[in-house]
Amino acid sequence: MGTKGKVGDVFLIPLQGGGSAGGQIVSAWKDELYIAVFDRRLGIGENDPSVVIGGTPIFLALTLDAKLWHGDWPTIGNIQDNLRTFPQPAYKVRQVGVVFVESRDRTISRPASPGEESVLRYRTVSSPAVVDAAVNAHFGIGDWAPHYDELRSDYAESSSRLL
Repeated sequence: MGTKGKVGDVFLIPLQGGGSAGGQIVSAWKDELYIAVFDRRLGIGENDPSVVIGGTPIFLALTLDAKLWHGDWPTIGNIQDNLRTFPQPAYKVRQVGVVFVESRDRTISRPASPGEESVLRYRTVSSPAVVDAAVNAHFGIGDWAPHYDELRSDYAESSSRLL
């Protein structure tokens, strides 16, 4: 049986060829996880959760827990005191032909202005395999695919200001 991730869990994303990147479950909504992946490439055997979260988030993404559940991304600790520092992205959703701004956790929803509609993205949940590939590509392992740009942390930072 697998391990279900919990908010605050710090985990490792093994990189092809050795080493790893670190991530953290920032929040969750049902089975949808909001994770941060940090900019520091960790050496083999490095597994201090406080070192992992000491980096800058390169990706802030919605994903599922398959790689955590199966142990592909091993959990190395749980840290809660930094969770409020992460921006909470907003998305656009269409309801009965009207575009709304909706918070990541779905607690805030209001009609979007035309300007907001043009800058907001629709909510997408990336598979853990896509996140894994994007992390490897960020560290120069494999090719960068254009859709990895949607995982970058700058969208969460800019869209969070609309709420």
